[in-house]
Amino acid sequence: MKRKGSLLGLVFVFLLAVLSGCEGKETPSSGKENGGTKGGDAKKEPVELSFWYGWTGPEGEALEKLIKKWNEANPDIQVKGLSQSDYQKQLTAITGGNPPDIASNFGQDVVPWGERGAMMPLDDYIKKDNVDLGDFVPAALSSSQSQGKTYALPIAMHVSMLFYNKEVLEKAGLNGPPETMGQLKDYITKLSVKENGGKLQQLGLWPGVDAFTFSYAYGGSYYDADKKQVTPDNAGVKAAVEFGKGIWDQFGSKELDRFASGLGQYMSPQNPFFTGKYAMTIDGEWLPTFIKQFAPNLKYGIAPIPYDENNPSLKNPGNVTTSVFYIPKGVKHPDESWKFLKWMTEPEQMAEFTAAIGNLPTRTSLQTNGIYKDVPGFQEFLQYSSSPNLRSFPATSFSTEYMTEFSTQYNAILRGEVGVDEGLKRVKDKIQPLVK
Repeated sequence: MKRKGSLLGLVFVFLLAVLSGCEGKETPSSGKENGGTKGGDAKKEPVELSFWYGWTGPEGEALEKLIKKWNEANPDIQVKGLSQSDYQKQLTAITGGNPPDIASNFGQDVVPWGERGAMMPLDDYIKKDNVDLGDFVPAALSSSQSQGKTYALPIAMHVSMLFYNKEVLEKAGLNGPPETMGQLKDYITKLSVKENGGKLQQLGLWPGVDAFTFSYAYGGSYYDADKKQVTPDNAGVKAAVEFGKGIWDQFGSKELDRFASGLGQYMSPQNPFFTGKYAMTIDGEWLPTFIKQFAPNLKYGIAPIPYDENNPSLKNPGNVTTSVFYIPKGVKHPDESWKFLKWMTEPEQMAEFTAAIGNLPTRTSLQTNGIYKDVPGFQEFLQYSSSPNLRSFPATSFSTEYMTEFSTQYNAILRGEVGVDEGLKRVKDKIQPLVK
């Protein structure tokens, strides 16, 4: 499930819209209003639930198999899935008073959405059904909690690592992947190929890739909780931005845009890493499963994210995110929605789904489950997920706006529309007022 679209703007209408038109139940109810009949003199109709999820293609198909499994076992509660990766539409539906009954999202959105009233707190249900939250990876669960409330349950955990094409590196005379950021810069130069009058034919690594991951490679931090200050101008964050800018300037916006226009779709055999257009890429634990499906003959390796050579204590850095299920505020059948959400995040279903799409489970009891033995790349990512240098973007009520504005200014910096210092200052000036 990949992030798409900007949520900026819609988040500001949460509170007013929810309070005025989305008064849903937040605690377990008797269920009498959920598909019941008066006096028991008529057949009870099944409750129909809509489930919006962000996965597409083969990943969506894996989720649909579980939905079918649920529907066959629960004739009284029928779930209809819809692949809907445009999260702006989720917000529009919630604030408009017509939300889906269950939905998926990313962990970094839980606190902003939950605190503004778009997500139902699940704690009463969790307590009533004795759900063992202790079985969830703490870092994954914490992304779904704020101020003593649990707004979602994480179904999968995502970690980024460095993928490299072994044949391309060998052809360039490189023995193994880069270990430090300095080496990575050299590799990108050596692995980028220009032909036909200087036109880019192969790129070592897309220079605009994942500034958040590289920020942690330099020990960066985006928020000082003690001072209540956003810190996009933190030295580590700035170093990551300057790294990306330096690589970008080697090729220029015009040539990179031309090169990008000829690249194939991500989830297909034409993925630029699969075709050798990218010699290296930063990606998540699902990529080996895609490679097995779309490019089974690709000879590739998986390595740690390079770290700042000036600070060896930062080895094995990276960015951790989660995918979660939640119940939107204002749903008509909260009890039934909870039953399905709870079932989806139970060990059996979580194992089946995450193994099918190559994601890391968020339950610690599943990490040694045999179902993952044939999942490509699973062991590498599972081992890496225990690194003490993995970080998550700070979960705050303004994190959605923060990430959106940072990405906007990062793109402007890369394209030379604004300087590094000015771009990061713009982020700080726009987001700091939201802290209060």
